Amino acid sequence: MKHILHYKLFESKKTISKEIGRFKSKWGIELDENFTQREIDIISKGLSYFKTDFIKNRIERIIRKDMGTVRGKWKNTEKKKWMYINPIIFDFKKRWKNDDVNIPYAVFTVVHETAHCIDYLERISFSKEWQSISGFKKCDIHKKIPEGYQRYIERRPGRKGQKKSEWIHKEDSDFCRKYSSKNPREDFADCLAFTILGLSNKIKGEGGEKKMKIISKLLKKVD
Repeated sequence: MKHILHYKLFESKKTISKEIGRFKSKWGIELDENFTQREIDIISKGLSYFKTDFIKNRIERIIRKDMGTVRGKWKNTEKKKWMYINPIIFDFKKRWKNDDVNIPYAVFTVVHETAHCIDYLERISFSKEWQSISGFKKCDIHKKIPEGYQRYIERRPGRKGQKKSEWIHKEDSDFCRKYSSKNPREDFADCLAFTILGLSNKIKGEGGEKKMKIISKLLKKVD
């Protein structure tokens, strides 16, 4: 019996190893060997919303890591272009829906984190044009917020680290969801993710229209 279980485990690892090889051949991305077949399928689904030739070799590694309440993270430095995925997302029941689409939260997370990668390539949220739409500007967390502005504060239980954003925005700004207001990076990543996934109805108001014009130009490259 132990021999059979050991053989099945060996075959499973062998299958995953082959799948990781196929994944790298298609996307130019190294996958953490601890991902399961189901998780790799979900990651592949998320990446499939983008043009393969645009994304290929843009992300060096996708790492499977327990990060507490953090669902995903993008790390861009001179030496590392890594995406971190928290395995808890693969069991989330939450879905993003409208009349035409029904997107699992895990797929959304992969698309959102990939949007961060694209942002670092295209520098959209780093631009004055994007930041001016919602009035984003840096503000020390210990300083008083100017009248007419708001600051995002993390409310999720168990979230470690600094809960106050170092960015503030105009209080009448339009965002896809509360989290989008954290900073220009999250605002852009959400806008691009919701648009690509067919959920552009989340992008509302006059500010949303301006953001959609920028996103529409970018989409010619990425999807």
